[in-house]
Amino acid sequence: MKHIKNTHENIKFCVFLLLLCFIVINSNVNAQNPVIESIIEDLVNKSGAEEEDYSTFVEDLNYFIQNPINLNNTSQEELEKLIFLNDFQIENLLTYVSSTSYMLSIYELQLVDGFSNDIIIKLLPFVTVKTIDIEEKLKLKNVIKYGRHKIIPETKFILQTQKGFLEISDSALSENPNSVYQGNRMRYLMRYRFNYKSRVYAGLTMEKDAGEKLAFDENYNGFDYYSAHLQINDIGKIKTLTIGDFQAKFGQGLAMWSGFGIGKSSDVLNIRKKAQGIRRYSSTDENLFYRGLGTTFKLNAFEITAFISSKKIDANIEYNDTIDTDIPEITSIQNTGYHRIISEIEDKHAIGENVYGANLTYRNDFLKIGLNSIYYKFGAEINKTDKPYNYFDLSDDNFFNLSVDYTLFYKSVNFFGEAAIDKNNGKAFLNGLVLDLIPQISFSFLHRHYQENYIAYYANAFAEGSKVNNESGFYYGIVFQPFAKMKISAYADLFEFPWLKFGINSPSAGTEYLVQTDYFLNRNIDFYFRWKSETKKSNLPTGTETIIDVEDYNKNYFRFNISSRINSVLTIKNRIEFSTYNFNNEFETGFLAYQDVNINFRNIPIGLYFRYSIFETTYNTRFYEYENDILYSFSVPAYSGKGTRIYFMLSYNIAENADLRLRYSHFYYRDSDNIGTGLNEIEGNLQSEFKIQFSLRF
Repeated sequence: MKHIKNTHENIKFCVFLLLLCFIVINSNVNAQNPVIESIIEDLVNKSGAEEEDYSTFVEDLNYFIQNPINLNNTSQEELEKLIFLNDFQIENLLTYVSSTSYMLSIYELQLVDGFSNDIIIKLLPFVTVKTIDIEEKLKLKNVIKYGRHKIIPETKFILQTQKGFLEISDSALSENPNSVYQGNRMRYLMRYRFNYKSRVYAGLTMEKDAGEKLAFDENYNGFDYYSAHLQINDIGKIKTLTIGDFQAKFGQGLAMWSGFGIGKSSDVLNIRKKAQGIRRYSSTDENLFYRGLGTTFKLNAFEITAFISSKKIDANIEYNDTIDTDIPEITSIQNTGYHRIISEIEDKHAIGENVYGANLTYRNDFLKIGLNSIYYKFGAEINKTDKPYNYFDLSDDNFFNLSVDYTLFYKSVNFFGEAAIDKNNGKAFLNGLVLDLIPQISFSFLHRHYQENYIAYYANAFAEGSKVNNESGFYYGIVFQPFAKMKISAYADLFEFPWLKFGINSPSAGTEYLVQTDYFLNRNIDFYFRWKSETKKSNLPTGTETIIDVEDYNKNYFRFNISSRINSVLTIKNRIEFSTYNFNNEFETGFLAYQDVNINFRNIPIGLYFRYSIFETTYNTRFYEYENDILYSFSVPAYSGKGTRIYFMLSYNIAENADLRLRYSHFYYRDSDNIGTGLNEIEGNLQSEFKIQFSLRF
């Protein structure tokens, strides 16, 4: 049995946190509205997704900071981009504006059902109330004259030398060409963004990851990754026209949904995916996008969307010898986006990928119905390893999916769902509802059934697993607000996998539960307690190659978090977490605590962000914690082992249109003499990272 005992350091730090919390609660405080950092942190905490890309959300929020939504002239689609609003809040707000014809003051939000003080405070930076502007015709001279530009160069690197950057002898390199990275340790990223109101968007992204080569010759075109887009909105019947790189999000994600979509979270009512259709792509993920042309036409209550994409993707290729020629086969599609060593470079853009998609949507005030289709073809046939869990994976060079989705608002109930079918008659179904029973109680429910033989390469639906297949489940959520300052949220998810999965050599089932209690002491202090429990199956370490038994393992997480806005300058946050893991008669525990101090000075244009963390965990009881980072970057490191972590960030507003951000962070491990594995290994117990970013707007 493994048991991690609390050390004197842990005890002293906990006492310090509790004393600080007591002092804060009894302080005389003034409020400061939380803006984008707190919203994204809340999103990360809710979704539990540590490796997702939230760039799209951040760009939307930044845009609405500069161009607030006019509540007298908005739509459901526009409000859905404010991801912290649920369906009922959006519907109630639109109903209120329609019933009053015209909002006179932003303070009328207090009269809208479902808008508590904390939601209103979060919403205020992104909305306004004013007269309705007359829609102007799009003119090129106005786009050029009044468009806004933004240039954001940045770099980051690890201060310690990783194994892949060490010099080795020519003989060792000849024996193992993949033993060193081809480029230097620096990551370079350059972003250019342009927008004219909400009508025209354009952008260019260039990136080189650490270890990748930056050169201009017959083999390299400068940066490793380039992405560009142009999006024009509202030109007559054309709702959206996108050229270059874009995403397509339709229905509930059973057939096509590229990019991030919220699933299970502490916001138990926010389970319906909010499709945005065709939209520009401006992130650095080198896989989750289309490249080509997409457009949406609006014809009264109907919208017609079509897109075509053609790009090269990374893949491992092998050749089958035949009498006449060699036939290429894809043994695996590479999604890391890294091209640092010889083998990764050989896999870069190894095959072509062509995608064709279409959508027809009918929409009125209460109902939306969509028909979706997507066809994709690869430059070679996919032939993965013959492991049993791969039996139902994609194994052809072309495939398609068809689906129908719906959303229906009826009084206080929101029904939604999607049904999909693939080329080989595999099927997937998802249906859910959200019920606003009374102002104090709301329910959510979702059922999904994804057959083991359903294949959808571009799917991203509500699921426990990483793929939209081989899963059935029932999800139940409830929100209870006994009084204005307290909210209790809970969900239960019961799921099963009828076929094998990686690491599980039999059909299996599991459960997941979450309970969170939020308490808003006043507009400046809020805290919450969260318990989350997961029970799933895993292969036992005993057995033979052909017979492996499986057994349940159980994980529990306990979190206490308090956020306090001391005044308009200072914000502090404290968090304490415990976790347990029980499998095969072995019991492990984990502990983490941290202190955040954020300072935004009023008289000087400087913001300071600081965190000090201590942790004692195993790999199975590790934690993922969101950290403030430079613009459009997201740091959610894994805390595993025994040690401390510190990060410090400075944001300096050099001028009205220019910002500088510096960030330093490091892990110190007390229980290890080296960090990382493979070519990322560092000798020693310290890993430090430095980032610098400059932002210019004109």
